[in-house]
Amino acid sequence: MQAFFRRPTALLTTPVRLTLAFTALYIVGTLLIFVFLNYQLRVALVGQVDKSLLDQQNLLTIQHKEAGFPAMFRAIRNELLNRGQSDRTYRVFDAKGAKLLEAGELRLPVDIPAGQGVHEIQATLNVGEGMPVKARLLSFMLNGQIKVQIAKSMQDTDELMTSFRSAFITTVALILLLGLAGGWWLAQRFWQQIESFNQMAMKIVNSGNLTSRMPVTGNDEFSVLATNMNAILDKMEKLFQGIRQVSDNIAHDLRSPLTRLRADVEVTLQENDPKLFRLTLERVLTELQNMQEIFQSLLSLGQAEAGSLKIRKKPLDLSQLLEDIVELYGPLAEDKGQIFEADITAQIAIEGDRQLLAQALSNLLDNAVKYVPEGGKIVLSAEFKDDKAMIRLDDSGPGIPHDMRRKVFDRFVRVDPSRTLPGTGLGLSLVKAFIELHQGNITLSDSKLGGTSFIIVLPVK
Repeated sequence: MQAFFRRPTALLTTPVRLTLAFTALYIVGTLLIFVFLNYQLRVALVGQVDKSLLDQQNLLTIQHKEAGFPAMFRAIRNELLNRGQSDRTYRVFDAKGAKLLEAGELRLPVDIPAGQGVHEIQATLNVGEGMPVKARLLSFMLNGQIKVQIAKSMQDTDELMTSFRSAFITTVALILLLGLAGGWWLAQRFWQQIESFNQMAMKIVNSGNLTSRMPVTGNDEFSVLATNMNAILDKMEKLFQGIRQVSDNIAHDLRSPLTRLRADVEVTLQENDPKLFRLTLERVLTELQNMQEIFQSLLSLGQAEAGSLKIRKKPLDLSQLLEDIVELYGPLAEDKGQIFEADITAQIAIEGDRQLLAQALSNLLDNAVKYVPEGGKIVLSAEFKDDKAMIRLDDSGPGIPHDMRRKVFDRFVRVDPSRTLPGTGLGLSLVKAFIELHQGNITLSDSKLGGTSFIIVLPVK
């Protein structure tokens, strides 16, 4: 039994798996966010650089248009002095490609791809041995003859991107550590709840004590689970109690006839009397029939409760079925000195299995005839009520005590505690099971006649 509750290895525990899953999702999500933010930030920074280059183009174009090359060159010099010579470089070429001007600390490659607009190039700084840097280059024409190139270093942008990446990674790492700690704490609490359930299950299985219950500590999902498990345990406890009771009752009901049979057979074998042999065989046959009836009732009841009993519903005249049963049990009641009356509405049509309903109704009438004393009264009635078929059986018998009414439909429960009257204690259980197979219900109450009133309600077509 212990093997059934084998504990998982450390790497397979729920907290570890939850923590690993959380970490994996966090890392994947963080990487996606990082790629997105890194791309958006670089696009924004490059856009700012390109805008500054285009602003310079507009400025130089205006200066050249208004005052010619001298004014444009002054504007370039002032721009370099204001911003620092390492930030950008200006180059101007005439129509023949001769260099008219090159100013700035960026060393641009000699061969630059033809075309106009802004694009990225690889340059070097005119410092020391020349540190390679990325730069954005803007090429444009003045008057269709003069080619101007403005290059701006991306060093500041790259440093900002590097700072962003470092800050992002540091922040993410801290958040990850905090998240892992929080996730582990939550997973541990989750595992503690699971472990308490596991320990309780082990205790129940190992001890066989179904009275133990799961602790309910709040209104969360675990509390709902615990409540549902406790409901299952309640039902299991009731079921096992019923099994024990059924076992005891079966043992009691079979022990006596088997003892009698053995005694009769032993006595008969000692005698050499054919008449005694025959009488003994007849008693044996009767007892075997009674035991067969018990087992057949148990089988039918088990099939009905399990839903495996085949029910053949057909259009059925319930009124005619009741009339047939009255004809069968009327003479039996008369022989016992009982008054048997019937008040049955004609043509009550339902969908049902005639055989199962006949057995259920016969069991009820059999009980009434059995327990009602001589001179007592039995009344069977049937009618339409609230679009349903209602069958009522009243008697003037001793009735059923209130403390027994909730149990009377259980297996092997008999109102006669001495069990002196014939019966299996399964009749009412079969009645309830067969009625419920027809989506109906059966209840009992005090009868106006002084005994018990059984009320059956069945759906009509």
